[in-house]
Amino acid sequence: MRLLHTHNLQIKVGTHALISDLDWEVQRGQFWCVLGKNGSGKSSLLHVLAGLNPCRTNSLSYAGKNIQDIDAATLARHRSLMLQQHIDSFSHSVLDTVLIGRLPYRYGGEWDAEEDVRLALAALQQCGLSHKVDTDVRLLSGGERQRVALAAQLCQQADVVLLDEPISHQDVAHQLSVMQLLSSLKENCAVIATYHDLQLARRFATHALILGDGQHWQGVAQEVIVPEILEQAFDCQFSLQHGVLSAA
Repeated sequence: MRLLHTHNLQIKVGTHALISDLDWEVQRGQFWCVLGKNGSGKSSLLHVLAGLNPCRTNSLSYAGKNIQDIDAATLARHRSLMLQQHIDSFSHSVLDTVLIGRLPYRYGGEWDAEEDVRLALAALQQCGLSHKVDTDVRLLSGGERQRVALAAQLCQQADVVLLDEPISHQDVAHQLSVMQLLSSLKENCAVIATYHDLQLARRFATHALILGDGQHWQGVAQEVIVPEILEQAFDCQFSLQHGVLSAA
């Protein structure tokens, strides 16, 4: 089932075109990684897909409906976004922070329902944070705070899960656990995430979108994350031996 579709999508910073003529289709059951060097437009793309930055009419649709015609509450059920950085100015418990993900399903001034709390606790368990339920989010490490944001996304239960560098603050063990968790999510939705770790992307993603200077490549991950394409996108040499990518 097609959840997201772009037609001739263009993204610019000032007069500089980061992405041009992107025709892209994302379906349920797919895990897309978005790769490219710094400044190639990875984060900008996610912001456009989330509706935070505008795009041309009829260039982006969710479930066959133009994003400009989708109200905010409905859009929040179509897609969720996890940003790179999380700044907490006020004291909130981890549980209350995760429960924010349930806002698209509340009406008016409703309190958290038992089902909301159940989903939040289950999400925290999936993210390895059950022991931090009552902790003030301002006291968490960077990696823990990042996984709290992921737990909130799980609670949101959106059809398309957008994540910007979801393992950037994780240690090696948690990088693997987060990637495994994201891979499992695709059974019920579509996942789109930006990465810098090419090896993990090639191992866990089903598909890849690689951004280069004025061009892009897309397709099955194992067929796109290859030296010939990476060398054009990153301007350095790569080798692939026994399934292991390395840059020269």
